[in-house]
Amino acid sequence: MTSLFLDDVSEQPRAIRNLLSQKKDLEKKASRLKHQRILFLGMGASHYASLYATIYLRSFGIDAQCRELSEFLWYDNEKLLQQYDTVFLISQSGETAELTRFIDLFSEGLTNCVLVTNNPQSFNAKIFGESRVFHIFAGTEKAMGSSKTFVNTILTLLLIASTWTEKELDLEKLSDHVENALSINVDSLSKSILEKANPIFVGRGFAIPILKMAQLTLAEISKINSVVYSGAGFRHGPMELMVTDPLVCLVALQGKTLSLTLDLLADLSPYHNVWSITDQDILSEKSIALRKGLPEEISSIPVIVIFQKIANDLAIIKGYKPGVGIIASKVTKKE
Repeated sequence: MTSLFLDDVSEQPRAIRNLLSQKKDLEKKASRLKHQRILFLGMGASHYASLYATIYLRSFGIDAQCRELSEFLWYDNEKLLQQYDTVFLISQSGETAELTRFIDLFSEGLTNCVLVTNNPQSFNAKIFGESRVFHIFAGTEKAMGSSKTFVNTILTLLLIASTWTEKELDLEKLSDHVENALSINVDSLSKSILEKANPIFVGRGFAIPILKMAQLTLAEISKINSVVYSGAGFRHGPMELMVTDPLVCLVALQGKTLSLTLDLLADLSPYHNVWSITDQDILSEKSIALRKGLPEEISSIPVIVIFQKIANDLAIIKGYKPGVGIIASKVTKKE
């Protein structure tokens, strides 16, 4: 069933192509930045997109750190800002309360800061100037709950990062894989999540920030609480939760830790409510099959589409309008 949120979700392939059409200009701007030590600061979807880029950069030996912007404001010393070559402030609206407060507090120390945003015309963006603003080109996002802005933020940061690593990322295929994910039937997994309280999502590497975004999307759109663990973290204690017969969904995609994830999936096979989202040939009625062919660095991105569709369906079933806020707002103006 269509909704404000699903309209945004469905526009993701086009938003990806719009961004990639700006690739050369973005990379030219990124090449001017120093990048031995990087700090990402953002909230919500912006924070999780930054976590994704952090994993990528650290895999190449670049010292990248990621903090929630509000936590940095209150619990980190401003002297730390000068220890980084570039500080990325991530704000899709460019107008969040935390970003405005950061600029007010550190107005004289912004020389090593850049802004990544979907709103280069915002008041805060104009403070930085065109050379230090990276536009994500997601188009207007109408609904509560980030979808295309989340994906385009990840891709913008990966394009910047790949300029530094000098490794070409094959991003041209991604829009087709996202379109394929949009066509996948998620009814069975949606029904299973609806029937179980506090579903558990498990992944490794790049899947972890995607699952954290899935957790936020389910909470914001369909008012469902969920829990996210890393694959190793789940083995260190939380596996005891299996005695309560929870719903567990593992992301099992090709990559350096695939065998570990498949081992965990096998160990959980005696339990009835264990699902997988995978690009592997797993023969199970409790498996969501994604198209093969993406490199590990971007193969987790289509996973968020599955959870976006689930969140939309469950919101409608529960009587909520997907993408229409009840308590929160699209732009958070209060820290």
